[in-house]
Amino acid sequence: MKALIDTGVWFRHYHRLPITAKLADLLSDSDTEMHLSPLSVYEIAFKWQRQKLSPLVDSPDLWLDDALEGYNLVMPTAKDSMQAGLWTWTHGDPVDRLLAAMALSNNLTLIHTDEKLKDLDGFPQQYFRGTN
Repeated sequence: MKALIDTGVWFRHYHRLPITAKLADLLSDSDTEMHLSPLSVYEIAFKWQRQKLSPLVDSPDLWLDDALEGYNLVMPTAKDSMQAGLWTWTHGDPVDRLLAAMALSNNLTLIHTDEKLKDLDGFPQQYFRGTN
């Protein structure tokens, strides 16, 4: 499977925070081609700077390079940005909308634990419950 990994999934997986066994299996499967958006790096840095992450988590600049190993970076395009803005969803998180558009345009399945995204259509996705 060619997968675009959502920010929260990437963060939890790297820091060995609880995730479901099914999600852990997918992420460790050698057949899973894992992709990540630089938007996820931004989102984590933004949350860390505003102390919205666990105080046990070091500054992202100390672990980022290691956390990116094994991921192919996928850049958003102008068309992705347009698609993200045109969806008529009530869900307004711009990063989530852009990740969904990037998954669609790059033929990737968005792997996420977001309750708000799971019922939306128009992009390939696989939802997992957040934790065990």
